[in-house]
Amino acid sequence: MLIDKQHSTIKSYKDDKSSPWYEERQVIATLYKARVLLHEMLYQKLNQERLSSGNLCVAEIQSLLNTQKEDVETDWIAEIQELKRNMVAEIRRNHLLERDVNKLDKRIALLIKHRSNIKDLALEQSKKNKDRKKKHDDKAENITLDQKQIESYQNLFYLLQTEPHYLAKLVTLIQADQMEDFLDTVFLTLFGDAFTPREEFLILSLFRLAIGQEMSRIKSAGDLLSVESVVPKMIITYTRRKQGHEFLKQIIAPILENNVVNAPDLNLELNAVQVYQNMISEQEIQTGAKSTLNRGLGEDQIIQLKEVQNILEPRVEKCIQICERFFTGIIQSLNRLPYGIRWICKQIQHIAQKNFDSKPDEIAKVIGYFVYYRFINLAIVTPDAFEILDKELSITSRKNLVNIAKVLQNLFTLKTFQNQGSERWMQPLNSWILSKTDTVRQYLEDLVQVTDPSEYLRVDKYNELTLKLNPVVVISLGEISQTHRLLINHLSALKMKEKEDPLELILKSLPSPIEVVEENDREIQLTLINRFKENIEKEISISASLLAETKELVISVFRSIPIQEKQNADKKDDLLAILNFAVAHGKQTNNNQLSTNAEKIINNLKKMEAEGSVQSENNQYEGFIKVIALEVINRQEIREQQRKERMRLTIALRDLRKHQSYLNDQISHYTSYLKDVLLHYGPKDKKKSKPMKISFKELTKKGVIVESDIPKISHNSTNFYISSDAPGIFDIEARIGVAAMGSISLSLDDLLDKSSAGIPYLKLENIVLDVNMTLHLLNRHFLKNIQ
Repeated sequence: MLIDKQHSTIKSYKDDKSSPWYEERQVIATLYKARVLLHEMLYQKLNQERLSSGNLCVAEIQSLLNTQKEDVETDWIAEIQELKRNMVAEIRRNHLLERDVNKLDKRIALLIKHRSNIKDLALEQSKKNKDRKKKHDDKAENITLDQKQIESYQNLFYLLQTEPHYLAKLVTLIQADQMEDFLDTVFLTLFGDAFTPREEFLILSLFRLAIGQEMSRIKSAGDLLSVESVVPKMIITYTRRKQGHEFLKQIIAPILENNVVNAPDLNLELNAVQVYQNMISEQEIQTGAKSTLNRGLGEDQIIQLKEVQNILEPRVEKCIQICERFFTGIIQSLNRLPYGIRWICKQIQHIAQKNFDSKPDEIAKVIGYFVYYRFINLAIVTPDAFEILDKELSITSRKNLVNIAKVLQNLFTLKTFQNQGSERWMQPLNSWILSKTDTVRQYLEDLVQVTDPSEYLRVDKYNELTLKLNPVVVISLGEISQTHRLLINHLSALKMKEKEDPLELILKSLPSPIEVVEENDREIQLTLINRFKENIEKEISISASLLAETKELVISVFRSIPIQEKQNADKKDDLLAILNFAVAHGKQTNNNQLSTNAEKIINNLKKMEAEGSVQSENNQYEGFIKVIALEVINRQEIREQQRKERMRLTIALRDLRKHQSYLNDQISHYTSYLKDVLLHYGPKDKKKSKPMKISFKELTKKGVIVESDIPKISHNSTNFYISSDAPGIFDIEARIGVAAMGSISLSLDDLLDKSSAGIPYLKLENIVLDVNMTLHLLNRHFLKNIQ
């Protein structure tokens, strides 16, 4: 009772405003509370910084693990590594099968080519000579690329398509006057105008890298809107593709036609001075007399005129009505907005949040700028140039569109019109802009809520392994030449630091860029081919599995042992000591798995230290503990990534095996077809079972034999007997008189390969044959249906 009474007395004294120093005590109490709150905020901030950097001791990591739900899923790391091991094995099998398919395909192509008779080939050559002469006479020489050049360009553009870091870097290096043509080559030619999941996945990978590079060089998200920035130019070219054009035509065109273009009397001029001058002009034209209106009035006086206000008020109302229709159309069509634009904006938001201390509205303004100003606005202001409308626009209609676009631009970039310059006359629209601002904020927030490209497009890096048909691009010689030159000029900045950069290797295999003028420019089709298939195996290699496996084991051990005593601030954890404790603790508690895991971690650490992937630092392994801390802090996100990777690998492995079945079918089909083609090579007369006889002298005269070790005295009595018991295999026996001097077998495939590769001679034991003349001989005597 006494304590309660004293407490009541103290409380009443403290709350009594008439008591001495009441106001001073209140100020001191407020300052104390503020100090406590500030201390808590600083502690939370420092703690958050420690968490984000991973600077935790083992005891703190264990405490975090105790607050997290223990994983009940299967060991995904082990499963992922097993999937990768299986993938590498399947990739190697498929590479061998693809090699066999390519060999068979080449054999068939060469055989079919050589079924043409000599006369037809001669006629064709004659026609080519005439065409060449005609083009030379017209002074527009046709540019031809040899097969080796074509193959190198096929390799080059495949590399540029699938390794976006080259193009992402290159777009930041080229000059402004080359930018537009180059971006057209990249976005409209190399990645195609129409939407396909593969090309979209690759082009968005390019954007991710380009945005990251661009934003690493600026100080705020707003700097991305500067004139020097490359990303806005890339987005303009990207949105010109078919998918963006179709969206604009569906959403913007109907509003334009119904509200602006087909309203000939519509005038949305809001500049009061201009309106007043037009009033004077119209009055004079109608009356034929000079207007009595005062031409010397200032802007502020003009805006006060009742006649001017009567004109402006309905125009403002009409402008709001039209803007409302555009606004509603844009907001309601969010789900129809091309996915790529939304994902690009998501990347801008993500990188801005990560790199800068940007306020939400600052980032929202940047996103609104890209979606509205760099995409939708262009279709509103110049619908005819963007082929949104196919009719001629009047001068008044164009001015109306500019005013509408200004209002919408300010709305989507969260700005109001200021009381200065031309913006002054647009201020009456500020109230409408402000009434829609929250809706725009929500729209821009919803806009970036999209999944990753691999999920949305159902495409990932593994899809390249199962392409049944190689990608094809149609590209002009001028585009090839321009890209080639740019790559050579900037190679030192583009190539990776490794000794053998793929881009450098391909460029070395090419001669100087071709010279192309407008008169001889033309389009060619390139079938893109991956020259570095073996690199895919390296990307999916299991070299990182030791680190991944060890991290999972450490987390399991930390969960299973008592929380370690927290070290002093100046003393760091001894990881090896903790692991040895875990071994002993496992033995004491009969937890054999714990002891086994701890011993395995110790062995793994020694292996990784020998490889250089971790450093012991006096048994502390500080860097490795930080990696573990970050793994635990981001556990949920990492496990989700692992789940997705596991799913992607499972699908990729399934597709690889399907592709393997497809390749086996192709080999079976090609082999069967090859047999059918080879049946055309055999004795022309089935009744003739004897070998074809031909003399040494005749073969020399025909140019088949170019060198020989056969004594000159024996030339007249030397004959060759050629037979073919198996399709495409020719047995040749040499005889001097009746004495057999030896025999050889010639493979048609081998001869065709040498001919295709430009190898002129085939060196045998005693003679040297001319490859093309030998083929000619075999064609005439063994290829059926040749006249």
